[in-house]
Amino acid sequence: MVPFKKSQLSLLIAAALLPASVAFAQDTSELDCSADAKAKDAALAQQCAEEAGTVEEIYVTATKRASAASDLPMNITAISGEDLREQNITNVKQLIQDSVEISAPDSGARFADSVTVRGLNVSPVSANNLEQFVKSTLAYYIDETPLPKLGFRIKDINRVEKLLGPQGTLYGAGSLGGTIRYITNEPNLEEAEFRVNTSLYQVDGGGLSNDTDFVVNLPVTDTFAIRASAAYLDEAGYIDRAANAPWRTGDDAYISDPNPNKNIYKDDNWQEATTAKIAALWAPTDNLEIKLTHMYQDQLAHGTRGASRLPTSVTDAGKDCATEFCYSNLDFGDFKTPFAYDDRTLISPHEEYADKEFSLDVLDISADLGFATLTSSTSKFEDTSVGEADYTSQGYAYYWWAGFGAGDTNVTAHITFDNAYEGFSHETRLVSAPNDKYEWIVGFYTTEQDSSVAFREIIPTIDQELSWKRVASVTDVGYEEDYSGTYSEDAVFGEFSYNVTDKLTVTAGVRVFQYEDERNTILLDHTYALPDQDLRTKGGEDNKSFFKLNASYDVTDDVLAYATLSQGFRRGGRNNFRDYNGYEVAEDSLSFEPDSIDNFELGLKGYFLDQQLYVQTNVYQMSWNDPQTYRSQAVEFGFPINGTENGPDAETKGWELSSRYKLNDNWSLTYSTATTEGRFTDTLTHCMYKNTGGDTGDFNACRTWTEGDLLGGSPKWKHNLGVSYSGEIAGYPVWGSLRGRYVAETNTDREDTVYESVDTGDVSYVYVPWVRPSYTLFHANAGMRFGDVVAGLWVSNLLNDDPIVSSQSGGYLGRRIFNATPRTVGLSLSYDFQ
Repeated sequence: MVPFKKSQLSLLIAAALLPASVAFAQDTSELDCSADAKAKDAALAQQCAEEAGTVEEIYVTATKRASAASDLPMNITAISGEDLREQNITNVKQLIQDSVEISAPDSGARFADSVTVRGLNVSPVSANNLEQFVKSTLAYYIDETPLPKLGFRIKDINRVEKLLGPQGTLYGAGSLGGTIRYITNEPNLEEAEFRVNTSLYQVDGGGLSNDTDFVVNLPVTDTFAIRASAAYLDEAGYIDRAANAPWRTGDDAYISDPNPNKNIYKDDNWQEATTAKIAALWAPTDNLEIKLTHMYQDQLAHGTRGASRLPTSVTDAGKDCATEFCYSNLDFGDFKTPFAYDDRTLISPHEEYADKEFSLDVLDISADLGFATLTSSTSKFEDTSVGEADYTSQGYAYYWWAGFGAGDTNVTAHITFDNAYEGFSHETRLVSAPNDKYEWIVGFYTTEQDSSVAFREIIPTIDQELSWKRVASVTDVGYEEDYSGTYSEDAVFGEFSYNVTDKLTVTAGVRVFQYEDERNTILLDHTYALPDQDLRTKGGEDNKSFFKLNASYDVTDDVLAYATLSQGFRRGGRNNFRDYNGYEVAEDSLSFEPDSIDNFELGLKGYFLDQQLYVQTNVYQMSWNDPQTYRSQAVEFGFPINGTENGPDAETKGWELSSRYKLNDNWSLTYSTATTEGRFTDTLTHCMYKNTGGDTGDFNACRTWTEGDLLGGSPKWKHNLGVSYSGEIAGYPVWGSLRGRYVAETNTDREDTVYESVDTGDVSYVYVPWVRPSYTLFHANAGMRFGDVVAGLWVSNLLNDDPIVSSQSGGYLGRRIFNATPRTVGLSLSYDFQ
C-alpha cells in the first residue's frame, strides 16, 4: 500500500493569513528607465519597453544582465508565466514536449525521463523505473540554483528561459547541451498583490481534476516585502490496472497487490502534488538587496499511464519456442500485437507509485558597487523519491530456480527504490556596469552534492523456497543495489565583450575548474548470480579548462548576426563490473571518462517587414568527444550488471528556427521548427576483459560502435505552428490560440549496437532499435477578462488522437505502450487584485 502522508502545511497557513493585513497600494512611482536600472532588473526593463510602446518581447537575464532576447547573440527563447498559464503548461515535462529543440519520451508523472538536446543522446529513451539509467544533456536551474533534476511545478513563475548549447562560461554548474531556467517572481516592494487561480479539467474517459494556487505579495515597509504562494494538484486517472493477465485465471492467477481479492483497479494513474514558496526581500538601501527563499513540493504519482499488449508468446500460441525464436523469451514485446485487454488497461500484479519530495533554501545578495554589480547566491536542496514498481515481466533471472518459473507460481516480483539527493551550492559574480565600449562577467562557483540511488528486487517466498538467505535484514530480497557518492567542484568562469565598432562585438569566455567524485557501491545477490561487493572508489580532475568565442554584428538596428564556438563538459565516474569466470575486467571498464562538446553555431535574429516579423534561426555542428553511453556485463544466467563506458566520437548537426508574424493588431502567427541528426564519426570496439581465453558466457563481452550509425533519441524533424488572436469583445479583453505540433518518427535507442564473440570476433547479434511513428497533435485555448476576473478554456489533444509517445519493456506480460493523453478539456478561473 502507499503509506498515507501528511503534507507540510505551515507555509500554506502562513501564506493564507497574509491577506488579512494587506493594504493595497494605488499608483506606482515614475519608472527609472535608465540603462543602469534596466540592466539590473528584467521586470523593470519589461515595464519600460511596454511604456515606450516598443516591440512586444520578453526580457531575460541569461547573461546576468536584463536584456531583450532579440539582442543576445545566442539561441535563447523565453515564455512568460502568463503564456504558460494560458496554455496550461505547469511542469518541465510539458515544456519539453512543446519544444522543437529538446526531446523526451512522454512517459507520465511517475518516471524520470532521459532528455535529448540537439541530438545528444546515446541511451534508450523509454519509460524506466530506475533513475540510474536516466541520462540527460540538459541542465536545470531555479533562478541561480543548479539542480540535478527539475520536477518543481511551474507556479508563480515570471518566465522560463531556454538556452541551447554549452553555457559553462556563464553559469557556475555549466551544461553540455543546453540549460532551462525557471525565473520566479520576486517580492514586490511597491505594491500588494493577491491572486487566486483554479483549473478544473477532465481527460476523455477519466475523472474530474483540479489544480488550484494562490499568490500573496505584502510590502511590509518601504524596504521589506514578503511573497508567498501555494498550489495543490488533484489529478484523476483514466488508466485501469489489471492485476492478472487474461490468460492467467483460477489457480494460476497472480496474487493481487494490495487487495488479493481484487483484479481491476479503476483509474489507477492519478497524482497529487502540494507546492509552496515563500520569499522575503530586504532592501535597506538603493544599492543593496537581500532575499531569502524557501521552496517545497510533495508529489505522489500513482500508477502508470500505459496499456499492455499481448506478448508474442501468447499471440503466437502455436509456435514452439524450443525450436523457433520467440521474442518474449528475451523480454522483447511486439508493438503491433493486440492489446491484452484494451487501450486503457495495463497489467500489473503489484501496485506502482513514486512519492517525491523536494525542498530548496536560497540566500541571494545583490550589491551595486558602481563599477559593477556583485551578486551572491547560496543554496541548499534536498530531493527524494521512494516508490515501488511491478517486476513480473523483468524478473526473468529468478525463473531458473524451481518454483519460480513463469508458470510455476502465482507470486510475482516487484522492485522498491529509494533515491535521495542533497547539495550545497554557492556562486558569486561580478557583472560590469553598462559601458559603450566593453562589458565583463567574472564568477566563482563551488558545490558539494551527495546522492544515494538504491533499489531492491523483492520475490515473495524466495527465502522460504531457497536454502540460503543473502540479505538477512530484509525479507525476500533477491537482489539489492545501492550507489552512494559525493561530488564536489570548484570553478572560476567569466566572459569579456568588446565593441570593436558600433556594429561588431567580440566576446571571449573561459571556465577553469576541478572536481572530485567519490562513490560507494554495495551489491547483494540472493541467487549467487554474481558475487556480493562493497566497492569504494574515488576520482576527479584538476585544472580543466573550456572556452567560448563569439562575434556578433548588427546588420541593421533590428537584425543581429552571430557566430559562436563554445565548449561543454560532463564529469566521468566509476562502474561496478567484476572479474568473472576466470576473466579479469579491463582497466578501462572500471571507469568512464568525462565527455565534452565542441559547439560551432551561426545565427541570425531580428525584426523584418517594419517589425511585423520576428525571426530567430541558426545552424550548428556539435562534436561530441568520448560520449558516455550505457554498457552492461552479463554474468550467471545472463544477469546484467549495468554501467557506462565511453563510445567513439560523434557529431550532431542541425537547423533551428523560431518566428512570429504579426498580421495586424489582433492576429499573429508563430512557427518554429528544428531538424537534427547525430551519428558516430568513428568505429570503436570495447572489450570487457583483459584476457580472452575460454568461454566468458557473455556474448556482449566485446562491443563495437560503428561509424555512421545514428545516435537516436531525437526525431529528424519537429514543427510547431500556431495562430493567435488578442482583442476586445464588448469592451472586455479576449484572446485565443490554436496550435499544432508535429513530431517525426524517433529511434528509441542508438542504431549501431553490434555484439561480437570475445573468442572469434564473429558478429552474434545486431540490434536495430524500435522506431516510434510520427504524429501530430493539436491544442487550443481561449480566455476573457472581466475586471479582476479572468476566465479561460483550454483543450489539449483537440482531435483525441492516440499516437505512441513512449513504451516500457514487456516480456511475459506484454509490452507496455504509452499513448498521448486523450483529449483533455479544462476551465480556468483567476482573481487578480493589486
